[in-house]
Amino acid sequence: MEHPLIVVGVCVPERRRYASALARATGRRLVRISEHPPAPREERDPIPSERSLGSGELWRFVADIGTEIDLPHVDLATDPRIPVVCVVDALHLLEDLADQRPLLETAGPGDDRGDVGARARRAVSFVEGATLISFVNWEAVDTPRLALVMTIASHLNPAARVRLSRGPADDIRALSSGSPESPLLLERAGWVHALNDEHDPHMTDARVTTLRYEQPRPFHPARLAAALDDIESGRHGHIVRSAGFCRLATRASVLARWDHVGSAIWMDPLSSDIEAASTVQDIAFTGLGIDARALRDALDDAAVTDEELTAGPVAWREFEDPLPAWPSIVEERP
Repeated sequence: MEHPLIVVGVCVPERRRYASALARATGRRLVRISEHPPAPREERDPIPSERSLGSGELWRFVADIGTEIDLPHVDLATDPRIPVVCVVDALHLLEDLADQRPLLETAGPGDDRGDVGARARRAVSFVEGATLISFVNWEAVDTPRLALVMTIASHLNPAARVRLSRGPADDIRALSSGSPESPLLLERAGWVHALNDEHDPHMTDARVTTLRYEQPRPFHPARLAAALDDIESGRHGHIVRSAGFCRLATRASVLARWDHVGSAIWMDPLSSDIEAASTVQDIAFTGLGIDARALRDALDDAAVTDEELTAGPVAWREFEDPLPAWPSIVEERP
C-alpha cells in the first residue's frame, strides 16, 4: 500500500503511540499535524494534499492529525483510496461521545471548537469519517461492554472495518486484503446511510438501535426544546447520536442541519441553494435501549398541530422560540 495513511482520534496518547508504531511498521515517515497551541500561520506545518505531494516516496508517510483539525479540512481524507484509521480507546468510547468539554478553551468568537460538547462532536466525526476503526486497550474491557462499544462504532459508520487492534501492522494488512474502495468521506456516516435507507452495520447487538424519523410538518421551537430536554433525560432511551435535517416553524424558509451527540445539539442553517428543498424533518437516531414509539411520539408532539398548520407561516413567526438565534436569519425577518 503506497498511499499515505491518516490516523485520527480524540485520545491523544493512544493516537500518537499508534501513529508512531504504524510509521515504524510500514517504513514511513511520521508527520504530526496540529494547531494546538495555535501557531502563527507562517509557522504551521502544512496539511499535505495530493496537489502538493505528487507521487513516489513523498507519498510514504503517516499523518497524525491533531484533534483541533476535522477530517473535511484534510485534503487527503477526501480521497477514498487513502485509509483513515480512527484510534478508539475501548475503555471510554461512551464517555468520549458524552464529553461536554470544548476542544479549545481559548477558541475565539465564531470558532465552534470552543462550544460545549465540541470534543464529543469531534470524536463522533472521526469515527464517522474512518475507513478503519481500531480499538485499543480492549483487553481490559469485559466481553458484553466490548460487544456494545464495537456495535455502536459500526452503527455510527457501517462502511468502516471495526477491529480489536493487535498492532497497527496487522490492522493495515487486514484493511488492504481485498477491501473494496471506501465511500467518499461525507458518505460514510451511519446517519447518512440511515437517511438513504441503506443502514446495514456489520456488527449488531440487541441493545443498539438506529432509526429514521421523518415528519412533514415543521417543529414548534418551544415544544421541540421541551422534547429535547426529555430526550436528554433518557426517558426514551440513551440517545448517543442523532443527525439529519430539520425545519423550525419560526424559520420555516430555511432547512437546518441537525447535529447532536451526547448532551449537545447544534441546529445550523444550511446554504441558500438547499433552502428550497422539500425536506422538513429527516433525522437518524442511534442509541441504547431506544423506545422507538415513545421517541417518535415525543417528536410528533413537537410538530405544529392541525390548527397551527392552517394558521400558516405568518402566524408561526409569533411562536415562542427559545432556541439559539441565527443572526443572518433574524436580519431577514420583516
